[in-house]
Amino acid sequence: MLKALFRNRLFFGIFIFGLLVVMGCGLFYGRKVAKQASVKVYKPVEVKRASEPKPPPPGETAESGHWHGDEWHSEPHETEVSGVESQPQHPQPDAEGFTDIPPPIETPADFANPTSTSSNPLFADGVPEHLQCPPALIGVYMKTAPPLEIRETLLRIGAEVLEKYNPNRPLTEVYPAFIEAEKWYHANADPERAGIMSQGASRIDWQHQLMLDFPEIGVLVQEDPDRSFAMRRVELGHWSPDFNRGLINGRPFRTDADKQYVFTWSRYTETEDGFETGTGTYITGPSNGDPNAEVIEINMDEVSDEDLERLGGWNYNINPYTTGLYKLGDKQ
Repeated sequence: MLKALFRNRLFFGIFIFGLLVVMGCGLFYGRKVAKQASVKVYKPVEVKRASEPKPPPPGETAESGHWHGDEWHSEPHETEVSGVESQPQHPQPDAEGFTDIPPPIETPADFANPTSTSSNPLFADGVPEHLQCPPALIGVYMKTAPPLEIRETLLRIGAEVLEKYNPNRPLTEVYPAFIEAEKWYHANADPERAGIMSQGASRIDWQHQLMLDFPEIGVLVQEDPDRSFAMRRVELGHWSPDFNRGLINGRPFRTDADKQYVFTWSRYTETEDGFETGTGTYITGPSNGDPNAEVIEINMDEVSDEDLERLGGWNYNINPYTTGLYKLGDKQ
């Protein structure tokens, strides 16, 4: 079981303490297995690859703005490309500024979290001492990777919890409680140290508590990484449920973070002698940066509205975990 945990996909550790977002080495940040991309073709087209993106200027990130030619705009990218109103790019996990771990902050007794108890029914008699958060990390916000000894301790705890203390409750029961806990953590976090993209608001003992309380979420993040990450951001109110929706030639379309989409359509240009015909092309994604992403090619002249919706990504106005549309094991 422990060996299998080390082979988990890229986003598996997002749940385990949220350390993979805020730590360079992250917990359960297994090597993602490269695979040959499969291609779903609605209509064969000539694919034109986009050029390599220009890196952002110093002090900026790909999420804080975008280029227009040689001019940098510090705002979301909402432009029209060859008759295409492009959808906003999927927001990505932030890379928080890394400094030294600050000292623990003093908090009221009912606010601090000793991680000695858990809502996990398998910890009904209390959390064993060796699985509790190291006392030195209570109240500490993650601003860098902890020393190697602490990282190894957290890794060992996470592995044991997932192996021996996962009650395998249904997502319809666990996910709402997980989101309520996350809302509380983010609402009560120190705003100067909290990480908006991090689980437990980037506080180590809260991240640890989420792992103790909801090991099923760790399994979910392994199975459904991109959607579960985005759905969590939507549920916390940080992203609009329509963040992945745009218009392609006036027709609505939602993208998935792990796919690349190639749209083509006939283009007519009026001239003095009549009309010249050509082909418009628009390429977007994958926004998760997967070089082996599946490529979906769509001819907008021939695709029906029904097929266009079918080829698109998830509608985040619908939560598949609270509605039971997705069950753990669906992708195994």
